[in-house]
Amino acid sequence: MRRSLRNGAILIILLAATAVGFAQAKGTLKCVGLYLETSAKQVSYRVGGGDWVVMKAGDTIPADAKIRVNAPRDWVELTPSDNANAVYEIDGSNSGGEVIKKVADILKSEAKVVSLPKGEADPKFKNKLVVTQYAGQHVFTTADGDKNDIKYGDVLASGGEISTIANNGVDATIDLTDASGQCWRIPGNMDFTVDQILKGEPLY
Repeated sequence: MRRSLRNGAILIILLAATAVGFAQAKGTLKCVGLYLETSAKQVSYRVGGGDWVVMKAGDTIPADAKIRVNAPRDWVELTPSDNANAVYEIDGSNSGGEVIKKVADILKSEAKVVSLPKGEADPKFKNKLVVTQYAGQHVFTTADGDKNDIKYGDVLASGGEISTIANNGVDATIDLTDASGQCWRIPGNMDFTVDQILKGEPLY
């Protein structure tokens, strides 16, 4: 993966919020993951006959909204307002057409269940980081060399490497939370290891 330091220091932002995030209105969805390969940024939402709004990681999507994914390789991950451990994924169509879903219908479908740190130094997450939000393209390489696209709720073990990739005008960021609930927001484009974060080592 490429490494870009972009004119000096890369800012590593320590977030005060825990993995649970801020409260949202009941029946809404929060965007916790955007995988974007296209410059068109074709993940968007709208209410009624209003304009389509380009979605960003962290956005709260109204209960009466529709969500649209245009590009085949793009996807969005969303959590319901009352359960950060449940996540829904909407993928683009391989045929190239639009995929449009109502928030209400998404909430009626079956969610994937993920485990998140509760801020109590949970031994289950010792020497690990959990993905609690991302935008752009991110790949995790395990200590054994296996590579996978990063998704919400993924548990990244010590010895592995994260690659954040900023391309096509998409601002890539990733939020990583440790066992104590401490969270870091890291911008792309760079490679770094799980251990660098856990040990507080510089990433550049």
